[in-house]
Amino acid sequence: MFMKSFIILTLSFFISILKSQNFIHSDPFFLLINEKNQYDKKLPLNSNIFRPVFFILYSTQASISVRYENYLNNNSPNQENMDVRYFSKGLSIFNSIQFLINNPYIVLYFEPYFINNKNYLTKDIKRQGEFSVLNDRQLNRNTSNSKNIRNMLAFVHYKGFGFGWHNGNKWWGPGLHTSLQMTNNTYPMRSNILGTINEIRIGNIGLYGLYSFTKLNRLEKYLSKYHTSLNASLTWYGAVNLTLGFSRNFLTGGVISGNYEWSKNDAKKIIFEGFFTNNLIDKEYTVGGRDIWDQTLSSFFVINMPERQMKIYAEIGFNDNRMFLADLISQPDHSMATIFGIRDYGLGKNKNWMWGFEWANLMISYTSRHRGISGAAPWYEERLYDYSSFNGRRWAAHSGADSDDWLIYLGYKSNKIMNIISFNYERHGIVSNRPAEVKFEYKFESRINVNKAWFSIIYEKQFEAFLGFPDYYYVDLFNIPIETSTGNFANSRHINTLILSFYKNINLKL
Repeated sequence: MFMKSFIILTLSFFISILKSQNFIHSDPFFLLINEKNQYDKKLPLNSNIFRPVFFILYSTQASISVRYENYLNNNSPNQENMDVRYFSKGLSIFNSIQFLINNPYIVLYFEPYFINNKNYLTKDIKRQGEFSVLNDRQLNRNTSNSKNIRNMLAFVHYKGFGFGWHNGNKWWGPGLHTSLQMTNNTYPMRSNILGTINEIRIGNIGLYGLYSFTKLNRLEKYLSKYHTSLNASLTWYGAVNLTLGFSRNFLTGGVISGNYEWSKNDAKKIIFEGFFTNNLIDKEYTVGGRDIWDQTLSSFFVINMPERQMKIYAEIGFNDNRMFLADLISQPDHSMATIFGIRDYGLGKNKNWMWGFEWANLMISYTSRHRGISGAAPWYEERLYDYSSFNGRRWAAHSGADSDDWLIYLGYKSNKIMNIISFNYERHGIVSNRPAEVKFEYKFESRINVNKAWFSIIYEKQFEAFLGFPDYYYVDLFNIPIETSTGNFANSRHINTLILSFYKNINLKL
């Protein structure tokens, strides 16, 4: 494995290189670099709410990307947005080679990967229900359907609009750290897609729209489970760029709804049904307008200031049908979750300093608590769909149901180096449990660009407390729950992770 990695790295330096790249990754690991390159006019200034973004060109281009990572971890796995890269206590190695070719009519994208794990078992935290699929859960790698393929895309198009098949990482939303609808926090999900995989520009207007359909299991007929989504955005480009977008998602199937046997065709069409319960009363699969499926709807708002190199964004989502418009107006926070954030790349004389802030709030809302059991509607609560998880990890916000997630970071980015320090504070079971689980994470990341290749070192230090929601404790003078038997934080742990990585993108002359 080490020899294979060495050969890959050596060959990458001897292939002819162009200055540009022809897509933006879904992986947020690359987002800060790519957005900075967009502001510096090294990449097209297109919306990147829905990623990956492929720059549809009117000539044939190809690229190869090489990625190599070493992981050293002293405790449980608890990293977020790591797709196939699951690493527990011990030493692990990850390699991938990514191939991309696009021309005026087709985009082909293929990324096989190799993992060598030398891990030790760690203590599992026992949780129930929607809290059972948090990121520190041991994964059953034998259930993976990825077959050592991290990304695969075949898309036939005309001027950017077309159809295809995608088995790979996705990210839907303006956030850096999390999203309510789709992140790369789990294994790739195989999807049939129709629409665009890049933003289509008409004058000062940018348009994006993508329909996606995924079968989540291998069972047939009414036992089949489906994920259906429709994503769209509209951007106006001027001195300040304004983007409005939405993502509507349905999880359906897996059980008979009343006397109605749900079909694949039903799942494909459900994304176009009405928004209010009173629009669904006559549907065969509903009872009084209510169904047993799980729907989520997010709206995105982005203010992008290219000259200032700053982006302000919000995601506001709901996961429950409303009876009618008056219900939405009277209790707007019912089943609502939000993400707010800022990414500022324009500090300093040379605009090399950056900072950012992001807050995700998925706590059970005040009005939800007063609508009865059926109205509580926490996000990702449906056991039928494994609490919105795939192969053991949640595909959307990794903090999960009844949670919040804070991130703040400060850094420096030039053509040659990028250094970032960040602090993350995350809670689980805020309303439903006392005390809530808490996680503090400190991270330092340093990257250096050598011969147009990025070498990086990342160190993460985590402290977690009240794991598994311990039920006996007292509160000290500072209002901090303390376990009575030890005088320490109840059920706590420390995790230290060191990541060494190499990445190089090579655009080929054809």
